[in-house]
Amino acid sequence: MRSSSRMSCRYNCRYPGTKYSRKSLNESIEGTNSAPGAFPCGLAAKRRWQRYRILNLDLPTLMVMQSFALACAGTVLLVAWSQNRKIRALALWGLANIIAAGGILSLMLGFTWHQPVWLGLGGVLLPFQSGLIWQAARTIDSKPAPLLLALVGPAVVGLAGGIPGLPNAAGSLSLAAGAAYSLATATTLWLGRKERLAARWPLVILSAVHGAALLIGTYSTIIGSTGQDAVPSITSLFGFIYFETIIFALGTSVFILALVKERNEAAGMAAARTDSLTGIASRAAFLESAGRILERCQRDGAPISVIMFDLDRFKAINDRHGHAVGDAVIRKFCEVTTAAVRPNDVFGRVGGEEFTVVLPGSGIEAAYARAERIRASFAQDCRFIRDRQVNATVSGGVSVSIKSEQTIEELLEDSDAALYEAKAGGRNCIKRAELAKPEGRRSNVFRVA
Repeated sequence: MRSSSRMSCRYNCRYPGTKYSRKSLNESIEGTNSAPGAFPCGLAAKRRWQRYRILNLDLPTLMVMQSFALACAGTVLLVAWSQNRKIRALALWGLANIIAAGGILSLMLGFTWHQPVWLGLGGVLLPFQSGLIWQAARTIDSKPAPLLLALVGPAVVGLAGGIPGLPNAAGSLSLAAGAAYSLATATTLWLGRKERLAARWPLVILSAVHGAALLIGTYSTIIGSTGQDAVPSITSLFGFIYFETIIFALGTSVFILALVKERNEAAGMAAARTDSLTGIASRAAFLESAGRILERCQRDGAPISVIMFDLDRFKAINDRHGHAVGDAVIRKFCEVTTAAVRPNDVFGRVGGEEFTVVLPGSGIEAAYARAERIRASFAQDCRFIRDRQVNATVSGGVSVSIKSEQTIEELLEDSDAALYEAKAGGRNCIKRAELAKPEGRRSNVFRVA
């Protein structure tokens, strides 16, 4: 009897494990249809039915979850933007998520009240969200992103929705437009991959997955497998979009903030490694790079030369013509030197008017010839600065690594000693360092302007 009763419950009931309707089950639970606490078909059937009720989420509930997640994500991004208004992408991305929250609510009202107007409004707002996110992605990489292009998709959907007899086409167009914008967003972020930021790749993946999900939804609506008034299963083609949208909204909000933070940190590090006036390497960055190059050359048995430059009588130029002219002289020297050195050479500012060039693979004669070209070009280009006769010149000292255990500091000392000789010899000239020194000898240079 027990076996036949279970067989009857399993195959002849509206709810899994029972043969009763919602009303009769509720009455049974409340004790109005049987003894208190009793449940038809036994405790196991009661548990199966309760589990079914919990998992049977209706369409409005899923949409409210989506809308709430999108609204929270948008609010977080707008708050972040309010603290740093220079980052326009945060405002666009946050506004897009809030617009999407409104679009989801509009669809929910349309499904609940069977109002085509609400459905049409939701269909327009959702591709507008994707268009704004595309615009934000373009803004992140400082690329042009006309608002008109972000409005094309919503406009097409709105026009299609206004044509009688095409509500299903408008829904498919809405999903297709969102997919196109999302895939364009993923492509835009991927094209900016040269900026090595770890947070960029999750944004690319999430945007690509979101675009693919919307394409699946488009296919589902075209073939007619999606009902307009029924809840799609989690395993169905269209049902995946409900939960993927929540992951997309929260995930992209987290990673766009992480990308902005990474970029700010990278900019701070770059500023610390770059001289603000000239744009060349700062002293710390130069010494770090020069040390690495010296180790590589010593490992490969290649020569390495160092040139140290110092602008002649620079203080007098500042006193006579002003600091603006002095800054222009420094920038002009950097322009001349940058044009003369090779891509693998290292050029840095190591003092107020002192500059150093490291030339891997160059002997002292090749380095001397390059230093002479820089000196002559600078003297020619700096005769007049800002319509003032400045006649600025530069002196230099050249050294070469001759011992495998030599450090970059020792090379700089040798170049500094040669520079001192150039200053003492009348300025506006280049001197070579001695190729050998007694052990333990160090230069004791007293700088002459």
